[in-house]
Amino acid sequence: QWRVDKMLWLLLCACIVLSLPIDRPISLNRIGPEVSFGRTGLRRRPLLSILRRHAMTSKPELASQAPVYDDSSPLNKTFMNFFRSKMAEEVEMDSGLEGYAGIMDLTLNKLANNPSRYSTNEEIQGASYRILRSLFPAWFLVAFQAMFARPLPEFSGRLIALVTAFSCQWLMGPCQVNNPTSDSVKMDVSQDGLGVKIGRCRYLEESGCISVCLNCCKIPTQRFFQENMGIPTTITPNYTDYSCQFHFGKASSREEDTEIFNVPCYEHCPTKKRHIDDLCSGSKV
Repeated sequence: QWRVDKMLWLLLCACIVLSLPIDRPISLNRIGPEVSFGRTGLRRRPLLSILRRHAMTSKPELASQAPVYDDSSPLNKTFMNFFRSKMAEEVEMDSGLEGYAGIMDLTLNKLANNPSRYSTNEEIQGASYRILRSLFPAWFLVAFQAMFARPLPEFSGRLIALVTAFSCQWLMGPCQVNNPTSDSVKMDVSQDGLGVKIGRCRYLEESGCISVCLNCCKIPTQRFFQENMGIPTTITPNYTDYSCQFHFGKASSREEDTEIFNVPCYEHCPTKKRHIDDLCSGSKV
C-alpha cells in the first residue's frame, strides 16, 4: 500500500511539473519579433524561478499608452545619430536596426548583455561613462568647469537642467525643468530650476531592465556630471511608473542608493539570464 501511495504522489508531482507554463523567447519592447534574446526554442521555466516569482518586480501596467515619439524630426535624428555613433565606437560594431530600435539593440545586445566584452557591472558602467564623455570635446569640459561650475555652481546646475531637458527628450521622453524637492514634505525654493522630471522614461520602459537603468544610465551619468561637468548629480528612478528625477547640485551617496540597488528585477527582464539572483543590484549584475 505504501509503495502505491508513493507512486501516486510521484505521478502527481510529475504532472504538476509538466504542466508548468513555458517561457517564450524574450523580445525587445516595440522592436519586433525578429530581435530576441536567449534561445530560440521553447524551454520550461525553472521551478526555482516559479518559487521566487513573488520577489520579482512586475513591469508597470500603466493606464495610458506610451507616448508617440517623434524620431523623424531633424533635431532628434541629429542627436540620436550622434549618440548612436559614439555607442558604436565604444562597442566596435553597429546595429542593423534603424532609429531608436538600433539604440536599444546596441544597449541590450552589445553593452549590457555582452559578457565576452563587458563581464562585470563596473565594466558596463565604465563603457557607458566613456560614451557620455565622448559626446563632448575635452577642451569644452575643462572650460565649463573653470568658467561656470566652480565659480557659479547654482547657475551651472540650472543651465545643465535646461540643456538636458531640451536635448535629451528623444532618449528619455517628455521631461521638464522643475524643483527636485517639490514632492518633499517641505519644498526648498532655493532648488527651483535644479531638477529635471521625466514623466515616463522611454529608455527604462523600452529596455525593460532595471540593471540597464542602473549600469547604463544612473551610475555613469552621475559620474559624468560630477567628474567632467563639475556638478554633483543625483538621479532617482521610479520603477513602478517609469518616472525619474534628476537633481543637479546634490551628490548621490551609496547609502541613499541602497534601496534602488536592491529593487528586484522585472519579471520579464531581457538581461535577467546574467543575474546571479532576481535582484538587479548594481553589485550583483
